[in-house]
Amino acid sequence: MTDTKIVIQALHYILKKLGKADKLKLIKLIFLADKYHLLKYGRTITEDDYYAMKLGPVGSTVKDVLSFNKFTLSETELDYANKFLRQINQDYFACKGELDLDMLSETDREVLDYVIEKFGKMSSLELSEYSHRYPEWQQHEYLFKNGQAKRRQIKTEELLSTIDDDLQSLGIDVEHVEESRNFLLGNFC
Repeated sequence: MTDTKIVIQALHYILKKLGKADKLKLIKLIFLADKYHLLKYGRTITEDDYYAMKLGPVGSTVKDVLSFNKFTLSETELDYANKFLRQINQDYFACKGELDLDMLSETDREVLDYVIEKFGKMSSLELSEYSHRYPEWQQHEYLFKNGQAKRRQIKTEELLSTIDDDLQSLGIDVEHVEESRNFLLGNFC
């Protein structure tokens, strides 16, 4: 189950490094961080539920936090989000206040730094197009193009897909990904 505080801390961490970013860019950076952390360490950072949508994979809690959604977030979660995330305008966000990142592990921060370094300069649309290259989104592409669906759930194990130099740049090999898959699925034999 997703802990909203982890999502908010991860967003704050990214925003502190970038200064400001729009909603779509933040959604894509968190997606990539979750994906790469899963590949390397066998778990996502946020434990969010992912959906394929027209603009690519989207974490539902990340989307709700950035929308300050009063229907899905508790009053406590909304207060925490409002305390540490500042909405500049309809699309852009910045961090506010000093936040103890106690919910983020050392490996969470390592992967967030990696994602910020590798993708932080890309625009939202470039990140969206990049996320469309992954099989977990491509398998649903025809539904979006034909207007047959607005979203489709992505199973966490589907986030273990790779493209280009993902494995090389993460410093892992195919066997490591299989170990992450087994860990995720509870296959310890």
